[in-house]
Amino acid sequence: MDTVSTLIGLGLLALFMLPVLYLIWQQNNKEKNRLKNLKNISAQNNLNADTFEVSANLLLGLDTKANKLLIVEPANNMQHKILDLTKVKSSTVNSCTFPENNKLIKSVSLDLSENKKHPKLTKIIFYDEDDSENERNNASESLVIARKWQRIINEKLSA
Repeated sequence: MDTVSTLIGLGLLALFMLPVLYLIWQQNNKEKNRLKNLKNISAQNNLNADTFEVSANLLLGLDTKANKLLIVEPANNMQHKILDLTKVKSSTVNSCTFPENNKLIKSVSLDLSENKKHPKLTKIIFYDEDDSENERNNASESLVIARKWQRIINEKLSA
């Protein structure tokens, strides 16, 4: 009877654990594919992305030697933009809240301006409540990531 109980217990454990392990494996494969796409686009543009961020709606790669930032939007057919950080003068994290509730974040972006007098603004959107692709993303997590990238970019601007 102990053997049968043990086998039933192991069977139930496997029944509940295998789908979770499969989802983890599938998510890791998606992240590896996104990272591979980022590295391929970097190589096509003669960049070596040594600092990167991979999420569902945004891929960022920074070439610290060339001072260039690669921004890839997987939702827009892998459209990409290369931003020269030597032309960027300031970076700010912009988080907008809902008018009726100031605790709920509506959007998070990193705004990069080239000049104080005539700012050409580049917005890197980390989170947007209105975007259907952001259903899996967390607003506060996106705010932390945006602040991390602001710190990384500010270090490059001051150097």
